[in-house]
Amino acid sequence: MSMELMIKAMKTKVGNPLRKLVLVKLADNASDQGECWPSYQHIADQCEIDRSTVRKHIKQLEAQGLLRIENREGPKGNSTNLYFLTLGGVGQDSTPVGPESTDVGPQPTGGVGPESTRTSHSSEPVNEPKPLCKPDPMEGFDQFWKLYPKKKSLKDAKKAWAKLAPNPELRQTLITALGKQRLQHDWIKNGGQYVPLASGWLNGEKWTDEVGPVAGANTGKPSAYNNLPKHTPDMYQEAPDGQPNF
Repeated sequence: MSMELMIKAMKTKVGNPLRKLVLVKLADNASDQGECWPSYQHIADQCEIDRSTVRKHIKQLEAQGLLRIENREGPKGNSTNLYFLTLGGVGQDSTPVGPESTDVGPQPTGGVGPESTRTSHSSEPVNEPKPLCKPDPMEGFDQFWKLYPKKKSLKDAKKAWAKLAPNPELRQTLITALGKQRLQHDWIKNGGQYVPLASGWLNGEKWTDEVGPVAGANTGKPSAYNNLPKHTPDMYQEAPDGQPNF
């Protein structure tokens, strides 16, 4: 890409917005000498217009003296276009050079047709689409924190969550595992004294641990969960006062 040509192309008035777009695309592909050889299809794809529209505006740009076209035939009978941008003197006296200089020749009689020009895309830059925005690494943390029984070291918990940056599938796995583990006897006894910090739970991938005995289930020990109703479908939902339902 020639920055000088890009600037000149942006400042050049051509009388049509699509023609201006084609000119800018040619400048984007051009060397500092104003030489480029993108195919009609490549320009059409990049500018999001039809091939026929590209051909029409390239011919108009040539008629306006903003570029010149050289057609050459390749060894297999296919032909390609070389474009030389002549914006502000750049490219007017350039000599055709480059990887395609031995692969092109004069265009067959009949002018520029739908399939009359072809070129290898191997020399064309590939511009990968960029995402409009990055996923939020903290997405789902609020739900996790509301469910986690030990509300300590919030800053460390957020840091561990951001580092993990779980996708939707992993977030569901975390919530499901946490919902089971928080009912374990070891997490309930002594007022939750042995519940690990949320940061340690995340960093240590504790969601993969096997679930121990559920509090009050065949343990023979009293538990705060013994008085829970037999059916608790909304156990993991937030209560009106903002505290977990347990």
